[in-house]
Amino acid sequence: MGASSFMRSRSSPSPSTSVDSVPSTPSSSSPPSSPYSSAITLPTEIEEPLTRPTTFVLPDIIGYCPFELKVNPHYRLASAESERWFDGYGIHKGQKRTDFLRANFGLLTAMSYPEANYNQLRNCCDFMNWLFAFDDLSDDGGLRENIDGMKLAAEITVKSLRDPKNFRTTFKVGQTLQSFWLRACQTASPGTQKRFIETTDLYVQAILQQVVNRTHDQIPTIESFIQLRRDTSAVKLVFALVEYSLNLDLPDEVFEHPLIRSLEQGANDILTWANDMYSFNVEQSKGDTQNLVVIAMREKGLDLQGAVDWLGDLIKRRIDQYVSEKAQLPSWGPEVDAGVAKYVAGLERWVIGVLHWSFDSERYFGKENQRIKRERVVTLLPVDVSTLPAPASMTVEDPSLSCSSLSQALLGVKSLSQISIKVAPPKMSQPLVVSCVCLFAVFASIVSSTL
Repeated sequence: MGASSFMRSRSSPSPSTSVDSVPSTPSSSSPPSSPYSSAITLPTEIEEPLTRPTTFVLPDIIGYCPFELKVNPHYRLASAESERWFDGYGIHKGQKRTDFLRANFGLLTAMSYPEANYNQLRNCCDFMNWLFAFDDLSDDGGLRENIDGMKLAAEITVKSLRDPKNFRTTFKVGQTLQSFWLRACQTASPGTQKRFIETTDLYVQAILQQVVNRTHDQIPTIESFIQLRRDTSAVKLVFALVEYSLNLDLPDEVFEHPLIRSLEQGANDILTWANDMYSFNVEQSKGDTQNLVVIAMREKGLDLQGAVDWLGDLIKRRIDQYVSEKAQLPSWGPEVDAGVAKYVAGLERWVIGVLHWSFDSERYFGKENQRIKRERVVTLLPVDVSTLPAPASMTVEDPSLSCSSLSQALLGVKSLSQISIKVAPPKMSQPLVVSCVCLFAVFASIVSSTL
């Protein structure tokens, strides 16, 4: 699931991170080679003033999607047990823990694996807690702009899966994955295990590329970002767990068939594109540009509502394509066909589950979640200055500089990482600094057709 994973992490960053939470390495600015590296850099200037909207309207994707929603009857017990298990690792404390649990990942798991028995659902809940914890580190935590740290976290993640019995790590998030995987391997088929390890490797490498993009102020093209999101979304991992949750052991020829691969990719696109739309408001408040809405605004010259409408139409066309391709599935014989039908239904459970959970959880819309689910009108959040990148290269030291003239100067800056405001009280007050930076953040994070 940003969400890095498809369920992009939106918790506030912790003021400090323990050595057990994030692999400790020196930072690096050398980007790794990657199939996802096609990108555009931020424009160096804005030619005309931008007007910040106050609201935007979400398209009705839930109403358009024909898939059936179900909730696993073991949801509450399995979710509670999993939360206690996760708490045992001490990864989150205080408000961070409260925010993490408020997202209700157990409900997402129950909506996504509604046919799983109790033990399988409980284990899938453990997996979901690991996934979001890892996602939080790469999106809002200690790995957000730490390339070397992310490389090490990726290495630990894959080693935890390839040798879960013998590999040892002090990286607590990695320990949770190792614990889950040891139990999953007791019943998962060899094919499921192979696909899960392969897709997890793809996921962490794609997350690494996203960290590189963020660190170097790179905004991918629409085409390259869609390719990247298919791996950063972690959807390929959760689809492998559909097999596990249903005790399926389908032959490799099924998963190698072009139509099955296209259905997997279609389901991936639908839920990750919708997630980018639902998570956009919180992401823009933190200055995050790794979002399909932002990229469409820049590349297509659209305003915010235009980009949201464009993405909504794209999602609906992808749903139509999925339904059409599903009707063309071949037969592999009665026994295999029955398993394929269960697997395809599992893909659809994931899609509709994520769509509903995005509103039934407080992760993206807070206390307004149910109103927004009914009305689909979202009020744009203000920019949270505390989450903006650390200053680096542009220095504003003139104590007589007005907020208006400062905003004009900032219009020529290509990113927040170029700004450093040095203040020596009482010459320039902190509220003025915050106001000026907020003003620039409005221009930087809500991108329009002028870029």
